[in-house]
Amino acid sequence: MQVSMSSSRKTLALVWFVGAGLSFLALYLITTFGQSERVESLWDWYLPAVTPNLSLIVGVMFHDIKYKSAKSEQVDAFIYRVALWLSVFYLLMLLATPLLSPFTEAGIDLDLKNSRFALSLIQALATTALGAFYVSQKGNP
Repeated sequence: MQVSMSSSRKTLALVWFVGAGLSFLALYLITTFGQSERVESLWDWYLPAVTPNLSLIVGVMFHDIKYKSAKSEQVDAFIYRVALWLSVFYLLMLLATPLLSPFTEAGIDLDLKNSRFALSLIQALATTALGAFYVSQKGNP
């Protein structure tokens, strides 16, 4: 089964910008109204978690604009769905980590440190799925 590359790219971009935006807003509120000594550790944890994939998505968007990619290109629906759901899962985990930290005994610094293990795995899978999605339009191997 094939789906439209153009609409799939837009959906993935929307998911990533909304998900990263919600996390950004949560961290902004935490660092503005929370304990000021946690500011650096929160942003050191967050920025590498979203910057690579957002950069990839923005780069593809600019490429599409510059080269006016065909609206009729198709991509395998399975690859798209894997990229979409891994992205959603990753972004939800990313948002949940700082929001759930007040309910743990460990403290936010340890929660952020411990979350890197699971988040790194899911980020790697989501990034790989996004890469596979972006190069899989009809006509590419």
